[in-house]
Amino acid sequence: MVLVDRYGRPVTHLRISVTFKCNHDCIFCHREGILYSGDKELSANEWSFVAKVAVELGIREFKLTGGEPLIRRDIVEIVEGITGHGGKTSMVTNGSLLEHYAYKLVEAGLERVNVSLHSLNKDTFYKITRGNLDKVIRGIEAAINAGLKVKIDYLILSLNVGEYKKIIEFAEKYGLDLNIIELIPIGLSKDEYNNLHHPLEEIKKYLEEHSIKKYVREFQLRPTYVLPSGIQVSLIKGYGNPF
Repeated sequence: MVLVDRYGRPVTHLRISVTFKCNHDCIFCHREGILYSGDKELSANEWSFVAKVAVELGIREFKLTGGEPLIRRDIVEIVEGITGHGGKTSMVTNGSLLEHYAYKLVEAGLERVNVSLHSLNKDTFYKITRGNLDKVIRGIEAAINAGLKVKIDYLILSLNVGEYKKIIEFAEKYGLDLNIIELIPIGLSKDEYNNLHHPLEEIKKYLEEHSIKKYVREFQLRPTYVLPSGIQVSLIKGYGNPF
């Protein structure tokens, strides 16, 4: 038996939230800084069972999210349990704990990480996330050195839109692909959204002028720009990708 969606397409990717807890307090997140959750979390053994059944149903790739997945002290065991059944694993993380886990995660079978990097200015980064920028940078470097494929996720806000060229330069310095993401109004009041939101048009124009190739990613329909440095920058609209 293989899972298919309502259009008859096989379902091969599964996104799983291993925790609601997070050690950051991002101003755009509707579950800000939860360090305790009354919701019972599945154990590493239970996630291994989920992966076993999912693989039998045709799932091939698992993306681990949260909250912050690295809050889980058994995160390495969770990855091992999934990869042990043949599933490929990736992770979305804020990067703050990555320097402590990168090598262990690679040994467990993790292949890729998306790291949130919303500013290269320490003060702005703290205003947005209540986190420590230096820890995130060290986490990115540790992940690269450990052999993980790293992609940067940069959410555009009114607070950080002026940094997009610096973020692109940072990604080019390390040879990392980049997602530039538009804010969506989930968990925000109308006023909060209007104060934080910034459209992608200026960045799109910049990429159109400076890229050597453009294509649209299959499935997500994300416009993706290849820069002369070789990195790829994808734009992710808040309501799909009608570019």
